[in-house]
Amino acid sequence: MNKLEAIVSKVKSKDSLNLVSFSFKSLMLSMISLDLSEKIKEGTKVIVSVKPTNITIAKDFEGLLSSSNKLKGKIIFIEEGELLSSVTCDILGLSIQSMITTNSLKQMNLSLDEEITLLFKASDLSIREIVND
Repeated sequence: MNKLEAIVSKVKSKDSLNLVSFSFKSLMLSMISLDLSEKIKEGTKVIVSVKPTNITIAKDFEGLLSSSNKLKGKIIFIEEGELLSSVTCDILGLSIQSMITTNSLKQMNLSLDEEITLLFKASDLSIREIVND
């Protein structure tokens, strides 16, 4: 599980649906949630997470997608398996792992030190814990 420390920058709610924006280093992340603790408000420091299997990799990406979260980084480690492969990227000093099929790894011809974009939907991000300072 990928874990990122972030600060809640905005909470927008309608009925039981919540759209939460986070500041992660110099980047913005978005999460959509049905359940949201009353403790989550602007300025709250949290650990958010996203499963490696929910992260899509784009190479030479240009254009628009509905995925709310886009992180640009560099590949620092590749572990090629028979069916699945793990690709670890450096995003502003933090290692983020994505799991993709080995077929995709080969088709994209991914290699170390290559610049890529990691993509995931707002519904794939979740709050793991509230950080108390």
